[in-house]
Order: sequence, then structure tokens, then C-alpha cells
Amino acid sequence: MLEPAAIKLNEVSVREKRPIFEVLSDRLILNIESNPVFAGGYALDALSLAPRVTVDPITKSAGIDGKTGLIVYQNGRQLYKSADEVITYLQNLPSSSISRIEILTNPPAQYDAGSSGVILIFTKGLDLNGLNGELSVTAGVGRYFKSNASLSLSLQTKKIQGSFLYAPSYRPTYFSWRSEQQLTDVRQREQGFSRSQEFNRIDYASHLVRTSWNWNIAKSASIGTVIQASQTAETDNPTSSIQYQLASKNAPVTQVDAVTQLKSNISNFALNLNARKEFGNPQTNLSADIDFAQYNNNSLSSANFTQNLPDTRAAEYVRVRYPNLVKIKTAKIDFSTPFLIKGQFQTGVKYSSITMSNLPITEQYSPAFSQLEPLLSKSYRYQEQTSSAYSNFNYAWAHWSLQAGLRLEHTYYRGQSGPSTVISRDYTNLFPSLNLQYTTAKKYQYSASFNRRIIRPAYDLLNPAYIFYDPLTLYSGNPLLLPQLTTTVQATYSTPKRMNLTVVYSYSKNRIAEIIYRVDSSSATTLNYKINFDWEKRIAATYSVPIEITPRWQLLASVTGANSEFYSTFKDVPISTRQSTAIFRLSNAIKGKIWSANVNITYRTRAVVGYMLYDPIWFLDLGVQRPLGPRATIKLAASDIFHSLLITNYGNYLNTNIIFHHKYESQRVLLTYAYRFGNAKAKTLKERSFGSDTEQERLGGDNKN
Repeated sequence: MLEPAAIKLNEVSVREKRPIFEVLSDRLILNIESNPVFAGGYALDALSLAPRVTVDPITKSAGIDGKTGLIVYQNGRQLYKSADEVITYLQNLPSSSISRIEILTNPPAQYDAGSSGVILIFTKGLDLNGLNGELSVTAGVGRYFKSNASLSLSLQTKKIQGSFLYAPSYRPTYFSWRSEQQLTDVRQREQGFSRSQEFNRIDYASHLVRTSWNWNIAKSASIGTVIQASQTAETDNPTSSIQYQLASKNAPVTQVDAVTQLKSNISNFALNLNARKEFGNPQTNLSADIDFAQYNNNSLSSANFTQNLPDTRAAEYVRVRYPNLVKIKTAKIDFSTPFLIKGQFQTGVKYSSITMSNLPITEQYSPAFSQLEPLLSKSYRYQEQTSSAYSNFNYAWAHWSLQAGLRLEHTYYRGQSGPSTVISRDYTNLFPSLNLQYTTAKKYQYSASFNRRIIRPAYDLLNPAYIFYDPLTLYSGNPLLLPQLTTTVQATYSTPKRMNLTVVYSYSKNRIAEIIYRVDSSSATTLNYKINFDWEKRIAATYSVPIEITPRWQLLASVTGANSEFYSTFKDVPISTRQSTAIFRLSNAIKGKIWSANVNITYRTRAVVGYMLYDPIWFLDLGVQRPLGPRATIKLAASDIFHSLLITNYGNYLNTNIIFHHKYESQRVLLTYAYRFGNAKAKTLKERSFGSDTEQERLGGDNKN
């Protein structure tokens, strides 16, 4: 007679090897955790491999479908960052702490309209019961040694849900570039030139701390808080050699050697307090958020210039301090409830207030800077209030689903440059969003979407004060910049086997883009400046398809073809540029018996942004990972193996014909060890979002300090 027996099985972890990216009707998904090519890198490295996403490490910008400006959420909570600070944060957030990234290409109305898209970052360890964590340590080399680490902890009980992330980073790097410029004087029919060569070593270290807590104070009510703090120390050490000859008869060749230093010490603190109440049906809830954030950037710029040709002169020098303080306060209320059984209705209101104070102090300068000094030390104060309300509706029936929303935003801002120059604007906009999807019985999907979004100028881009970078390069804001409005229409077709075709058309009014020109035809000095192009038209199609080469070798291929056209009139001279661009991506996932690898190849043809054209680029990345027991993993990642990622851009406008050759530390080899500890029983953790979605995105603009 058989006796029953109980057999205790050891813990078994089953994980699906997901593709490096997935393309859906309203979003792109980057599967970070399961792909070793991301190991040891940062969130920005991962984003650069996503279709339809553009990342420029030189200008510190990132965008979707050619439009810069992003809203970034982490575990459902908004990050409070400017356009410049968003990139810095993504450069410092180790990919070892990230599970996946979702890129919303058609955000619904509950998200602020002030961005080209929404980035959702999900870190590890937030969906497990009990106390869990992961420790990850990375070390590697590019031109310089670098390292980062992350410690992620999560705690879940019936009453408390919490998470903690600490991520230190040491990331010295470099940029080098050459520029060549023709100096033409049409009246005298003379030709001159300007050439500069520069190398910039950047010392960079940062610390990031983020903690989130949620308390269930009753069966259907909870309160929570999010605290985030970071400290960043960056020192740029550019050295340059400049030669130029003005476009005049018998003009001598002048050579200037420059040694400059840009020190930035940036600290920020963000606090979120939230409350949530559910009514009967758990899908009906009311939530409220109050947020406060403060950013303090104390930068110091110093420069020494020595002229060696045609004769040797005494060194000229300048030293300017840039204390910059930004405060953001927001409050919002959101309500969500079921509607018509299969539908969901959401509505909410929000108010935000931003103040910025930038008070440059010229501590030292030599006589050559006496005329420029008032521009370098010009103060700038900025305040902005935005009030918004939205309603969003989702409904599903038979094979159809519909999302429709409308957002109303009213913005007032006032910028004061110096003691008296004041520019203010007051405007109201409506932002509709619509997405209609049809799914057949065999899971083929067809969708169409429409949305309208706004990109407001970064605060510093409105600041007319001058930033002195080298003897021939000045940066200045433009207080007359207008918000950029973009209307987008998108259609998507996908199959059950993950083949996807997406076609996007966008029209941008008041497109914000950079222009570089010589302020004075008799000088070699250029001014980097943002203007509103009259419009940009862009049509693009992205096709992606998975291909099984062998059972252990999966290929995911994608191609994006786009045509962009820009038009504007600046200084009474029209600008018209047009360029077709293609981007090819091949992601190879190879699985061995106990190891797996990814090999990614990216190639982009010629491109255009504003009036600047960009030459083709290509690069190859490799990642390998191997488990060391049930809880530990070791990963090796090599980026831009052949160091082929060289950026060349050029433009010809007004009195300026200029070309740039950029090179940076894109080639790196990084080794990562990760160890998980704690319980492995899954449970979903609810997350809250910060209230200020886009306000902090515009703090830094293109301010090089």
C-alpha cells in the first residue's frame, strides 16, 4: 500500500529572455535587466539604443522623434530635473539598478503636455514581498578608469511598502573637437579662416539617494512620501589652441592658447507628500500630491588666454562665479473611476510655481574683458506659474479600445534681466490626445493616434547673459524665445510575432533649435544662440521584426526612415534645410548553456537639426552575462568596440561657414557583479508620482556651466 509523502522543492527561478526592445502602439519598452549589453552602463546608454530615441552626449540632449525635452518618471514618481539635469541624472543612474524602461510616444492627458514624450523607469526589487535587495558593483576603463555601484532595497508588509536606492558614481571622461570656419568679407572680397583644437578632461563624481514609503493607514486609505537627494561635482578642464586670420588685406595670423576650467557643484533635494483614498470598487480612487524641490548650482568659470602670434602678449584672464538657485512647488489632485463597465474616467487639476535666481559675479578680469564684463555678470530672475486641468477617458469593447483626453494649461512667466529689462508672457493652450486600437481575433493590431504637445524654453535659454567658453565662442540665451507647439499623427500595425510598423507625421511651430553665427563680420568670435524656426515638418516610419536564425540565436532588426524639413527667417535671411535620414539597428541575442550575449550594431545616415547637418555614424556594442549560482550574476559589456562613433556637423548661414569634428569617450569596457538577497515571493508595489512633471525639465537648458 502506497503512503503519501511530501517533497520540499528548492526555490526555482524561471525568467524569460526578452528582446532588447519591444515596439507597441503607444510605447517602446527597453528590457534592461535581461540584456547584458546594458551592464555597467547608465540609463542614458540604454536609451540611445531605442528606436525613435535620439541622444546627443555632446550637447547633453535627448528626445523622441527628433524633438528634445523629456518627462522622466522613476517607479511612478516624477523626477525633478531640467533638460540638462535630466541628461546628467540619466548619465549617473546605473543600468544595474533598472529592470526596464518604457518610452511613451503618445502620452495620455494626465501627463503634462510640456515634453516630446514620457520616460518611465522601473528599478529592481520593487515587486517582491518582505525585505529584498540587490547590490551591484561595476568597474571598467575607457580612456580613464571608472566605477559605479548601486544598492537597491525594498520592504513590503501588509501595512508598509518602501524602497531605497543609493548609487555612487565616479566617471571621469573626455571630449575633444576641432572646428574650422571660413571668414568672408564680401565687400572687400577677402577670405580668412579660423581653426581651433580642444581637449577637455572632465572629472565627475556623484551620489544619488532616493527613498519611497507608503503606509496603509486604513483598508482603503494610504499616505506616502518620496525623498530624493543628489550631489554632483563636475570639473571641466578644456585646453585649446586657436588660430585665425581675419578677412582683410594683409591681416596677420593670430594664435591664442587657452586654459580654462569650469567647476560645478550641484545639489538638489526633492520631497513628495501624497495621500490616496479608494472608494468601494478599488478602481475608484482619489489622490493628492504636494511637492517641493530645490536646486542649487554654484559654478565657477576661470580662463587664461595667451597670444603667441603674430607677437607675444601678456596673458588675459577672467573669473566668473554663477550662483543659481531654483525652487519648485507643485500641488495636484487626481480622480479615477470606472465608467460604463469596461471604461475608465480620469480627471485632475494641478498648480506649479517656479522661481529662479541667477546672479553672476565677475571676481577678476583683465582689461581685454572690460567691454564684455557687463554682459558676463548680467543678473537674471525668473518666475513662472502654470495651472492645468485634464480629463481622460479609456473604453474597450469587442475588438476595439479607445483612449481620448483633453488637457488645458495656462502659463504666466516673467523674466528680468539686469535691473530693468523685463519680458513677460501669458498664454493658454488646449492639448488633445486620442488613440484608437483594433485587435483581430488572431491578435493582429491596428492603431491610430493624435496628440498635441508643447515644449517651453528652458529657463536658462531665456537668460540673455553671456557665457564665455573660449576666445572665439560665446553662449547666450534668448529672452524672446516662444514655446514650441508640436502636433503628431501616428499609425501602427503589429502582428502576434512582434513585427511592427509605425508611421509618424509631426508639425512643429516655433521649433526651438540652435544657430551659430558671427556677431561681427570683422571678428572671428561666434555666438551660440537658440532661435524659433518658423516650423519643422517630419515624416518617419519605423519597421521592426524578430528573426530566429537558430533556436539559440535571435535577431531583432529595425529600421527608421525619416525626412525632416526646417524653415525660418533670421536677421532677414531665410533658412531652409531638408534631409532624409535612415537608422538601422541589429540586436543579436545569443544564448549558450550557462551564458547569454547580445551584439548590437547601429548605423545612421546623414541627418539635420535646424540648419546644422550631421555626417553618418555607426557603432557596435557587445554584452555577455553568466549566472554565478541562483542569486549572483557577472556581466561584461563593451561599448563602441571600434571607437567609430565620431560626430561631424556643419552649417553655412549668414557670415558663418563652420564645421565641427567631435570625439568622446564612447569606447568603454565594464565588468559588473550583482548579488540579490531577500525573499523571492512576488507582490506588486503601488507607486506614487511627483506632481511637477515638466517644470524641472527646463532648469538648465544649454548652459555649459
